[in-house]
Amino acid sequence: MSFDNKVPFYLLQTLSSLKLKYGMDASGLASKLGVDIATYEEWERDSSNIPYHYILKLEEIFQMPARYIYFGSDITLSNPEKNNKN
Repeated sequence: MSFDNKVPFYLLQTLSSLKLKYGMDASGLASKLGVDIATYEEWERDSSNIPYHYILKLEEIFQMPARYIYFGSDITLSNPEKNNKN
């Protein structure tokens, strides 16, 4: 999923960083979302295809708009400038 939200890249937070910031573990967050831990762990690696209703749940859990949550693969996040070059 892609959000064209004009939020600077450096302000986006990954699911992993939000999980740690809110003192949660993968099992607890998976439970709050209503998914199994394997699904949640896959989303931590690549959150680009999370169904929309789970994005709404993430907004509720973290009490922040989805535009501030990074939805993509961790590979893209590691070096966005490199991935934007041809």
